Amino acid sequence: MMNVKLMTMAAAVQCAMWAPQALATEGCGDRSCDETMVVVADTMDRALTTVADPKLPRQPIPTFDGSGFLKTIPGFNVTRKGGAGGDISLRGMAGSRISVINDGQQMGGTCGGRMDPPTNYIAPETYEQVTVIKGPQTVKYGPVGSAGTVLFERDHFGMDEQGVEGRASMTVGSNDRLDYVTELKVGDQQHYWSLDLNGSESDNFEDGDGNEIQSRYDRDNLNAAIGWTPTEASVVELNYGESSGEAEYADRANKARVIDNENWSLLAKTDIDHQFLRGLEFLGYWNENDHIMDTFDTGGDDASGVNPRRTTYGAHLWVELELNLNWQATIGVDFINSTQDMRSGSSLNELAAAAYKDVFSQENIGIFIESENGIGNGSLFTGLRYDQWQTELHGTWAGGDKDTDNNDDLFSGFVRYQYDIGVHQYYVGLGHSERIADYWETMKFGKKLELDTEKTNQLDIGWIYSGPIELTASLFYADLQDYILIDTNSAPNARNVDATLYGGEASAKYNFSDHWSAVTTVAYSHGDNDSDDVALGQVSPLEGRLAVNYQAEAWSFGALWRLVDKQDRVAEGQGNIVGQDLGETAGFGVLSLNGAWDHSDAVSVSFGIDNLLDKTYAEHIAKSGAGNDALPINERTEQVNEPGRTGWIKLSYQF
Repeated sequence: MMNVKLMTMAAAVQCAMWAPQALATEGCGDRSCDETMVVVADTMDRALTTVADPKLPRQPIPTFDGSGFLKTIPGFNVTRKGGAGGDISLRGMAGSRISVINDGQQMGGTCGGRMDPPTNYIAPETYEQVTVIKGPQTVKYGPVGSAGTVLFERDHFGMDEQGVEGRASMTVGSNDRLDYVTELKVGDQQHYWSLDLNGSESDNFEDGDGNEIQSRYDRDNLNAAIGWTPTEASVVELNYGESSGEAEYADRANKARVIDNENWSLLAKTDIDHQFLRGLEFLGYWNENDHIMDTFDTGGDDASGVNPRRTTYGAHLWVELELNLNWQATIGVDFINSTQDMRSGSSLNELAAAAYKDVFSQENIGIFIESENGIGNGSLFTGLRYDQWQTELHGTWAGGDKDTDNNDDLFSGFVRYQYDIGVHQYYVGLGHSERIADYWETMKFGKKLELDTEKTNQLDIGWIYSGPIELTASLFYADLQDYILIDTNSAPNARNVDATLYGGEASAKYNFSDHWSAVTTVAYSHGDNDSDDVALGQVSPLEGRLAVNYQAEAWSFGALWRLVDKQDRVAEGQGNIVGQDLGETAGFGVLSLNGAWDHSDAVSVSFGIDNLLDKTYAEHIAKSGAGNDALPINERTEQVNEPGRTGWIKLSYQF
């Protein structure tokens, strides 16, 4: 991949040098040319849904993967381990409670220590759209995410006319940060070929006090597709992707020597106009995550390494219906089969010579119906889903007299009413989801299939105002029955409890004049472990953002002030598969500046200084800094701190 990286970076530089003379009449893509060019906060577009453009620059500069991107959406937080492998949390829930869909594929991580969460294999800038649906308010995309569903989506249609189009970008920043993206699409009205090459690398960063945080990483990704579009509303596409990388972390001794992924997919979809039938979509896919974590570089006699691997294949078939002019529905069936195997050794040679052995597998078949029915000035949204799960333990996980297989029948559904009157939209929704224990929770329970099914019942209400000031407000209340709690104070480290979560988000956007605008967001979640009468672990505190932007002709300048409250509602040692509370944490405020310049319709430059005042701070859900080999043991930070003052500049070109 190194030669590919060098060639891709060279191509990006050449494109940028050629761009000032090229294609100056092209537009600004899907955005208006006077729009704010550096995103600091994404707000709700419609009920419980946020749609974001992943190609726009963001502040603070996100990590290369999907986790850093989602941090600008109110309600999300990220657990930091180093510079890579951040794990997302939404409204106080994390892990498998958030369904992350990678362009239609279910692509879970494989590392028992969460070095490679699902977002680790996603380079957001190569996607056309990111959609977040909060709460159990969709049943369409496989097993329901009780916290929410995140869709990273690519464009799967051909070109309006024969030609070539694409874009390139390069980002450089502090700590030897270097990102590159090159996207190319060639074709005509009936055929196309696309290629995405991208990568990111960074050295260890320093926090505000100058402490070096072990966080080095290097990652490269490739995605290629060939498509046939026999009509404007039909497409058949074969897609191949691969991703490779390595990383170091400040919370553990293990190094991620290999974090690789390979995937294939076949998509076929078409619009149909026949009686009630309006469309069909089929997607079949296969992906495999290959990961090596080890301590071989320490040179100790107790050095060891593990090579877990996860292989997943699946498919879905969706049928779009129009039952009458006001009633549309999607019915579908989907299938997932996922197997974990692994091997181990006391040296790289021994590891490579060992045979993989299966330890855990899950298979799911789901059927659903999701519909929208227009009623007067409002719409009624409903969905119902049935999942049949089969879980099996294999090899060393199946030892002893425990049950080695389990079958579960789960039901999920939602109903939501949205009412529109003038510039106001009001909504109220009820959602129910059921979730079985995943690979990590089963491991924490002593590798036994005895945890009860987790059930979430959630109420959502909200309001969107699209007047001179754009306002949004959303509130939720979730009753969590048999919540799967990770508790390092007990043995085994997982158990079922009853819990409650409630909170919400709000935002406001206002244009003071033709040049000045502001946006502010607030997010809060409150969690209770009702069974133990203590706080629910790993719930982030109150957070607010205030951003002011000035824009005149081709220039834009902005400031972002992020404020986070202290968190004194903690349950030490308790949390989820991502992390557990380490103790109370202090609040903080971080000031950042950004700017952008449109050289032409094809070329733009954006830049920023994150954490301008070099503040030393850590997120409440950050991991322990005990594994930071960049510092002596007695100088290591309590948590993995966030980066100190960080400068960056990004050059983008589209054609």
